[in-house]
Amino acid sequence: MTNVITPVEGTAKIRITLSPELVSFLRGARDLLRRHGLLLTALGLVLLQTAWKASVVAEAYFKEDDFEFMARAVESGLSWDYLTRVHYGQFMPGGFLLAWVTGRLAPYDWGLASGAVLALHACAGLAVFRMLRVVFGPRPAVIAPLLVFLVAPVTVPALAWWAAGLNTAPLQIALPMAVASHVLYLRTGRARHAAAAAWWTLFGLAFFLKAYAIPLTLFALTAVYFGGPRAALRRHARVWLLYGGTLLAYLALYLFRSVAADAESGRIPAPDDAIGFVWELLAHTFLPTVLGGPWKWFSGTDWAVTSPPGTLVVLSFVVAAVLFAVTVRYRRHAAAAWALLLAYLVVADIAPPLYGRVYLMGAFAGADSRYVADAVPLLALVAALAVLPIVGEAEPYRRPPPSREVVYGLGGLVVGGFTVASLASTAVFAGHLGNERRHSYLREAGRALAAAPADAVVYDRAAPVDVLPPSYRSYALTSRLLGPLATPGRRVQMYRPPASPVGLVFDDAGRLVPVEVKGEKTVPTTPDGCWPASGAAVEVPLRRPVAAGSPPGSPAGTLVRLGYASRVPVRVTLWIGDRSTALGLREGFGKVFFLAPPGVDRVLVTDVPAGSGFCTGDVTVGEAVPAP
Repeated sequence: MTNVITPVEGTAKIRITLSPELVSFLRGARDLLRRHGLLLTALGLVLLQTAWKASVVAEAYFKEDDFEFMARAVESGLSWDYLTRVHYGQFMPGGFLLAWVTGRLAPYDWGLASGAVLALHACAGLAVFRMLRVVFGPRPAVIAPLLVFLVAPVTVPALAWWAAGLNTAPLQIALPMAVASHVLYLRTGRARHAAAAAWWTLFGLAFFLKAYAIPLTLFALTAVYFGGPRAALRRHARVWLLYGGTLLAYLALYLFRSVAADAESGRIPAPDDAIGFVWELLAHTFLPTVLGGPWKWFSGTDWAVTSPPGTLVVLSFVVAAVLFAVTVRYRRHAAAAWALLLAYLVVADIAPPLYGRVYLMGAFAGADSRYVADAVPLLALVAALAVLPIVGEAEPYRRPPPSREVVYGLGGLVVGGFTVASLASTAVFAGHLGNERRHSYLREAGRALAAAPADAVVYDRAAPVDVLPPSYRSYALTSRLLGPLATPGRRVQMYRPPASPVGLVFDDAGRLVPVEVKGEKTVPTTPDGCWPASGAAVEVPLRRPVAAGSPPGSPAGTLVRLGYASRVPVRVTLWIGDRSTALGLREGFGKVFFLAPPGVDRVLVTDVPAGSGFCTGDVTVGEAVPAP
């Protein structure tokens, strides 16, 4: 039957007749919305916000630690040493595993790398929804705190930095999933839920050291909402032993790997820096960004940190004070919920960088929102705890709350204003992203490596400082930075290039061009301008200390250019330390490039054919540069 619109005689009504199939479909859709409307709404919001954040993150590109992570991933096997390496105090085998997979699939593919982090962040949104639904039940009101997690601008900068996202996004999954599993254990007593909470804690620890705060959070929730501290300790002692054992096992492995690797430890900063960092992080970063700010960002290269106007800082304190006062007036345990959030910030987000990074960066480190992005799932929970009763909670309110109309009206106004302000702040942040310079350098280098002859010898040099600063030491060298773009064989050759009469080097645009040596030139003082020969061998001194001209952290040594002349083509042997290389050299004037490892102060040329007129002349020890 088709749809029919039939006028009814004597009336102004129109009767619409629908086909049985369409009626059945509409009834099914209605029943689906009744049963799963809350889940579908949450899924829709997660997808919308993921798409919005993807459009922002697409403007960013690899930066700083990202390059080292990618280079290490490509040059390393999937070994225990690689996965458990301590990176400046950070222990993240899960993150290194994701980096290894990404490097094997498509090195320096920003779409793949950022897409994987965004997918994890989307899973975090679903994890937050699960936590809220378990704790508060399937009520529509949980959508509001879910929105807090989905749209708060504080989560976006961590997604625009690959290395930061590898830490933060998995922890944003682990915390809410651990909370949901632990609450299910408290309600049912089933050990499998406690085991799941321990597993999610371990999952978080595999990516971010901050996950050690998860068991502390679970204990605080239990003490406040499930019988008090004494009852929590007495009734659930085995669970705390399980969670504590998980932490101790992780800590033992972390300390073992830190000592084995002689990892750099942190340092306590000066009191002024410590106080300034805490104030900056809480007052100028956390509060404004979780309330829709900061509206203004201090821009770097493809990056920005919070720089909220003074008016917004004051307004944030006012709004926070009003929310605290109102929720404490009506909602029992609201003060404890807000205290839980503050305690998490102190334990997880203030203490680690206060010891690990502030002594290097000063109070300015507090402007970096990456340090508090992991707290947003807990913020969503605390915001809900301050307003909504948990499932089965007796006497959740101190006094009768305002009418539903007032609550929904004010709540809608607050959530709507927060959402609009958050989207605006995120859009402003997106305007600071993008670095065509780094992108074009890697793109050009990839093309150059693909087009280079198979026997081309590529020598090392420091990458341009506007691509990667020299503080990254050996990973700021072109061999390490650009190695992921090369074939495995070419990559090995770039790490330790052989001696060659012809060499190439990357210029500042990423192109492969002929190499030259910039350094101290030494010319023989003999009448013929040749270094003296002893039979079929010539000893050439390298008068400049070989480390002086090396790029910072160079593992291979210093580049040397040795000039020569020969009446006929010759084949000689070049001894550099205890390593020898056979070289075929053309007649006439020429040059040989080779690396002099640290400690080598001379080179020996042997097997010089008699009567060839072979002469070794000027020698320059220094660093590789593009030939003029």
